[in-house]
Amino acid sequence: MVATAPVTDTGPVTDAPATPSLEPGPLDPAPAGAPPTPPHPTGRALPRRLTRPALAVLAGALLYLAFPPVGLWPLAPVALAVLTLTVRGRRLRASYGLGMLFSLAFLLPLLRFVSFVGADGWIVLSAAEAALLALVAPATTLVQRLPAPWLWTGAIWVAQEALRGRAPFGGFPWGRIAFSQPNSPYTALAALGGAPLVTFAVATTAALLATAATHATTTATTRAAGTGAAARATDGSGNSDAAPRAAAGAATHIRPLLATLTGALALALAGLAVPLPTTAQHGTLNVAAVQGNVPETGGLRALGEAFQVTDNHVTGTENLAAAVRAGRTPQPDLVLWPENSSDIDPLTNPTAHAALTHAATVAGAPLLVGAVLDGPGPRHVRNAGLIWTTDGPTGAMYVKRHPVPFAEYLPGRALLEKLISRFADEMPNDFLAGTTTGALPVAGTVIGDVICFEVAYDGLVRDNVNHGAELLVIQTNNASFGRKGESQQQLAMSRLRAVEHGRATIQVSTSGQSALITPDGTILTQTGLYEAGVLSAQLPLRTTHTLATRLGIVPEAVLTALGALAMIAGLTHPRRTRHHPGDTPADNDPTSTTHQPTPTSTDRTGDNHQHPGETHQPAAGTDQKRRGVEATRVVVCVPTYNERENLPDTTRRLRQANPAVHLLVIDDASPDGTGKIADELADDDDQIHVLHRPGKSGLGSAYIAGFTWALQHGYDIIVEMDADGSHQPEQLPRLLDALTDADLAIGSRWVPGGTVHNWPRSRLVLSRGANAYVRAALGVPLHDATAGFRAYRADVLRARDLDQVASQGYCFQVDLAWRAWQAGFRVVEVPIDFVERERGASKMSRAIVAEGFWRVGWWALTSLRRGPASTSQASTSQRAGTGTVIPTPARPADPTADSLTTPTATGPDTVDAGRP
Repeated sequence: MVATAPVTDTGPVTDAPATPSLEPGPLDPAPAGAPPTPPHPTGRALPRRLTRPALAVLAGALLYLAFPPVGLWPLAPVALAVLTLTVRGRRLRASYGLGMLFSLAFLLPLLRFVSFVGADGWIVLSAAEAALLALVAPATTLVQRLPAPWLWTGAIWVAQEALRGRAPFGGFPWGRIAFSQPNSPYTALAALGGAPLVTFAVATTAALLATAATHATTTATTRAAGTGAAARATDGSGNSDAAPRAAAGAATHIRPLLATLTGALALALAGLAVPLPTTAQHGTLNVAAVQGNVPETGGLRALGEAFQVTDNHVTGTENLAAAVRAGRTPQPDLVLWPENSSDIDPLTNPTAHAALTHAATVAGAPLLVGAVLDGPGPRHVRNAGLIWTTDGPTGAMYVKRHPVPFAEYLPGRALLEKLISRFADEMPNDFLAGTTTGALPVAGTVIGDVICFEVAYDGLVRDNVNHGAELLVIQTNNASFGRKGESQQQLAMSRLRAVEHGRATIQVSTSGQSALITPDGTILTQTGLYEAGVLSAQLPLRTTHTLATRLGIVPEAVLTALGALAMIAGLTHPRRTRHHPGDTPADNDPTSTTHQPTPTSTDRTGDNHQHPGETHQPAAGTDQKRRGVEATRVVVCVPTYNERENLPDTTRRLRQANPAVHLLVIDDASPDGTGKIADELADDDDQIHVLHRPGKSGLGSAYIAGFTWALQHGYDIIVEMDADGSHQPEQLPRLLDALTDADLAIGSRWVPGGTVHNWPRSRLVLSRGANAYVRAALGVPLHDATAGFRAYRADVLRARDLDQVASQGYCFQVDLAWRAWQAGFRVVEVPIDFVERERGASKMSRAIVAEGFWRVGWWALTSLRRGPASTSQASTSQRAGTGTVIPTPARPADPTADSLTTPTATGPDTVDAGRP
């Protein structure tokens, strides 16, 4: 007999650790036999209830300290490890609440530089970003249910950052974990996979540390138990063998503890093995960066009066020219001014135009100037970088591609100006987004210009390098943010970008911090905050692309997909460990519930036997033994849209191979005359029927119409088949034969014996990938859930409210197969030969793929279970004959079948489908 331990948290999303049981610590549920928790908090209970919230806040504070301006980078993996331990085993809603506490404790201090617009703006931005960042907490809870949770934890952090960097309003990726590592052993990993790989490495290290902490707790608890057992054995009250067993148990946990710590250390140091070349490949460039400073140290009026900031940068350039003449500074090839250094449009204002021309003349080199340009149109401006020489603008210009919402433009301006009157005064104009990259030719090379916050967006920086940039420039205006960390945080991003793309990088700011950075992220020289200064150095020009540049978005996409799949798998993964015969409670988690599978046995003929204590009550009107397929009426439903070239041949082959089978053509008003051809075929054959629909409404709705018609006309077996010849009508008997012991037979391309002909590699990959996604997301053990050649017993379709089926495209096939399996119907996969159409156009589209992706993901989120509520002991597909049988559970009072029958697939061509 297997003991059942009580569960202290019986919520619908409670999960147990995927690792063997741990003795409960301060964060774990009470063990079996523990006294119940008092219904109201006591003096000791209240602090215990606050433990997790306090740890979540601590984790957020530690993560903030890892970022500049504090910059204690080792605290990043520690903070994430604390969060991982805090949310492990929590309900998803509670986990999200803990994630909000963590996120607010991190983002409120990190984004305090925004408070210059008002406390309300700072708090709203922090809360909005926290609501997105907090999603990582329930995601962490989910992946902790899986094997090797440390691997998936890193992926979900990348997925979270990918989401936050894109939504809403184009995203706000400030505070990515990678940006806390501008000068750490992790930094060099950016050259291999960019910021996503750095985030993945830090988060994975954190998960390994959390796993090590778990093993350490288990080891300590086991040793304590051994000490107690030894003491009891000494005084004669205990088992003399208990102490050695406890010591041996503790030793078994030391090995995984050492392994996880070794893994964490190796991952943390892996970046040290990555080479970061800095040598020049296309010569060098003498660069000077001018920081002219501003009148005020922060606030909306930091730039002072009109033209004042421009005058400051002209003065800085004149000081540079004087230093060159005195021999203290080499003659620059290029002079860089920051964002907004010309706060009046120099293309239309003669005074600004003359000032820039004068600066270029005294510098003896072209200028890159940050300017605010008027228009096009009223209340529109542009944030631009211009190349300016002694002859004026060269025409080379970069317009900021990613203006900041609520700072440079106002989404929904008409409404928001009515609700918040100060917007009209503080943000009278909207900055328009540019459409071209910042790769600008100047001084015999190409520089890659990005403006201010754009440095946080991977693609904007990478585009410049892909367009030939040999040097990166980040023009920024940090004047309004005060001394609250924004400039230092941005400098950390610039350093990471230098490593990621192997390019020397200059951050040039109106008020600081400006810096010159080598391709390995080293700062050569930098200015302070709110001080005027000129930086000058000879920087290498490089042309080769790092692996990160070549891979582009691929590392982020792959890791995001892994994170998404891990979350879906966590949703469908059992939340409580199952005990199997022979296990003891010590072998499993003390918070888990025992699941006793319904005992059945199957003899060689496929008949099942009821065991003592079980009851089976077949539904009224259902025969105890299944009718043979030979006693059924079969109709094949074929939806058509523009299939005039294929329908006659498909019909001929179907009727010759299966003379007693009926055919229903469902035509969606095909403009090529397919419906008329179907009518002509029906006129000549009374077993061919046509259902005309008023227009194209999708594959799913066409089949629903056909199924409804077939049920109304009393057919026992209803078949799906395409009109394009990809499904071989000669193989229909295989499906019908398999229904002898099944409710749904699917013609599968991906089981042994199944083949695919004439498909391009892209379609093969798409189909394989889609089916792998379905298996991981929904837990349905089908190899080809998207297959469209299948046969249903009518009972399967009667059990589903067909009017409620909303899915279309190939997602419709997944929908019906998964729901049938979930409802307990027996499903078998039969190998078929699939041949790509020779005539006509495929109906596959991006919309069909997108629908399948989001619907399957939504079903996984809302079903919260891998399969039907009562699962059988079988966990893998059974094979018999030519089919693959998907085991399903007994279903009480099922109206369609003997609930204790196990399906068995038989060989093909054994059914006389021609009998009426």
